[in-house]
Amino acid sequence: MPRIPRVRGLSSLQATIAPSCAANRTPFAARAALSTSARVQGKNTEWIRGKLWKGEAPGPADPYTQRMEPEEVSNLPAEAREVQSYAEYPTPEAVEQSRLVLPPRRTEAVTEKELQSLDPSYVPATELSGLEQIKPLQTWWQQPGHWGQESEFRGFAAGKVEDKSVVELYLRRAVIETLALQEAGLLNEWAAKKWPAGERAELDQTLAVEIVVQDGKATLKGDLSAITGRLTSEVEETELAERVSADEAQEIVKAWDASWKEVALNDHYLKFAIRKRVYQLTGRLIPDSKLGAARTAQHLLTLTVNPAKRGKKLAEVLETQSNLSALSNVKVHSRKVGPIDKEIAIGRWKVIEEELSKRGLPVTGTAGLAKNKERDWLSGRA
Repeated sequence: MPRIPRVRGLSSLQATIAPSCAANRTPFAARAALSTSARVQGKNTEWIRGKLWKGEAPGPADPYTQRMEPEEVSNLPAEAREVQSYAEYPTPEAVEQSRLVLPPRRTEAVTEKELQSLDPSYVPATELSGLEQIKPLQTWWQQPGHWGQESEFRGFAAGKVEDKSVVELYLRRAVIETLALQEAGLLNEWAAKKWPAGERAELDQTLAVEIVVQDGKATLKGDLSAITGRLTSEVEETELAERVSADEAQEIVKAWDASWKEVALNDHYLKFAIRKRVYQLTGRLIPDSKLGAARTAQHLLTLTVNPAKRGKKLAEVLETQSNLSALSNVKVHSRKVGPIDKEIAIGRWKVIEEELSKRGLPVTGTAGLAKNKERDWLSGRA
């Protein structure tokens, strides 16, 4: 068959090749000599590096024998090392000129051995009492002395006025001042700025201006330049002078004509400025939802003296309806029903509260315990 000659042909081919391969093989001793000489020649590979790289080759000549220099180990925490890395950069000019007391730069403490070499009389402390306690950086801005007087909160409005006559008096003052700025063409610029409260003499000067209303349009008669100059002057902020008493305000209000309350307030800047000024002088703020519907000074007076009362809750309204209370499967609650309310309804909360107290677990809340506390107990972590 044809397969046998082919197999014999392959075996004869291997027989002819084997002697030649065996003749070319190198003895073990010779191979060891070659490998040793190759290792010696591998040290002198600078000419190969010169061919591969133009100029000086990067990296060590022998990366397997050259050791890396040990990195400097610091005992500072990670946060302090980050701050220390930025110490080489110059401090910004805005930070240097700031009036705030900024935290000092973090530095690494001197070791005990170095301190003894500098001061031979140094004795390390053995007790915690008497040592200075350094507060963490997170509470820096809560510590006294780190905030200046310019950073203290100062409320925009004064104390709240309760008497209606006093509110009406300061409302008229606000209307005169805003109308004076509007006639001078300065209202849009000064509407959102804080106006000086002024002294009692300035209050009398403002109230001396007469308001003439015709078809809802107001005309002021008096010294308006003094009012606008006082409101737009760049003077230091002064505290609100002593308010007019309720009896004096009643006498002043009775002498006025009630027609000034019909002045039309069609400009949004005008209404906003009046609302802001009244809030500054009386402490009563008209809500934005009500301010948009006001059209006259009388509307503002009504909203200031008689603020809108809180409406009834939905639960209070539903309790008055008999159709819901007659249903056996419907119950109205004034607040959201939680899991504790459900356990109390079925009488099981007393048992749960007693068992939680036995195990030292909080009855309500977490009491500062982390999540999966039971898993930590089982694994022996806590």
